[in-house]
Amino acid sequence: MRTTALPTFRKLYGKIEVDLNQGDLIDVALKNNYNTYSFNGKKKLVLSTTSWLGGKNDFLGIAYLTVGGLCFFLSLAFTIVYFVKPRQLGNPSYLSWNRNQGGH
Repeated sequence: MRTTALPTFRKLYGKIEVDLNQGDLIDVALKNNYNTYSFNGKKKLVLSTTSWLGGKNDFLGIAYLTVGGLCFFLSLAFTIVYFVKPRQLGNPSYLSWNRNQGGH
């Protein structure tokens, strides 16, 4: 197992591939394969649902969509600006290998 960045974390154990209805019973058998007693750790079973944005927290999905949309519109704006008013090329006489080296 890798060390986590935060003291509390969730690790996906499995998925329920069928639709559940209200009142359905789920039997779960838990085994203590990793001892957490030495550092006062706790284990819990959490049943959660997911949406099209991801897990329980929608912030990461919303942040990805927002930043992606912002990048798309900025790239579109910069492309329009480039075609409407293109950047003027520089003067090649200012390049170091085009300068007069003082008579050498």
